[in-house]
Amino acid sequence: MRRPTLPLSRRFLCLLAPIGLLAACSPTLNWRDVDVGPQTRVQFPCRPEHAERALVLADAPTRAGMWVCDAGGLSWSATVLDVDDPSHLSAVLRASRLGLATRLQGSEESVQPVRIAGMTPNDESRRVVIVGPAGTGQPARAEAVFAVRGLQVFQFVVMAQRGAPPKWAESADEFLRSVRWPG
Repeated sequence: MRRPTLPLSRRFLCLLAPIGLLAACSPTLNWRDVDVGPQTRVQFPCRPEHAERALVLADAPTRAGMWVCDAGGLSWSATVLDVDDPSHLSAVLRASRLGLATRLQGSEESVQPVRIAGMTPNDESRRVVIVGPAGTGQPARAEAVFAVRGLQVFQFVVMAQRGAPPKWAESADEFLRSVRWPG
């Protein structure tokens, strides 16, 4: 007795179905370790692009390296600012924090001291929540950590638009707590 065979188009669909199921199971946030400086690692939920440029912050020339990617309706970034003069670290750290609020046309809703194992203590190191104005097209909310290690100022930021996924703050917290420096 001969078995009935499926038409070629149905057989093709049957072969593709498992591939579709695998794609449907791929996570929105695909966490990975990323080196963002000498002995500095952060867990990014996507593969970041990297760019560098020179700029002046708080009258101090700095070189900035930035890693950024978008995933899960959020923007994720790490910025490393190289400062030549240790006496400028606090001013650059403060200018970096206030500059983010200005760029987002927002205000700091919450400001807390931050402590990360291996960081260089600095009174200006903070974890902040910045809330932007409604209807401007700017991110509605950003959570960020600003810290110092040696002669580098670090800025880690997660930005969300209005209507971001409900659990975005949990993912932001995971990102901001993932910074690792050797002690």
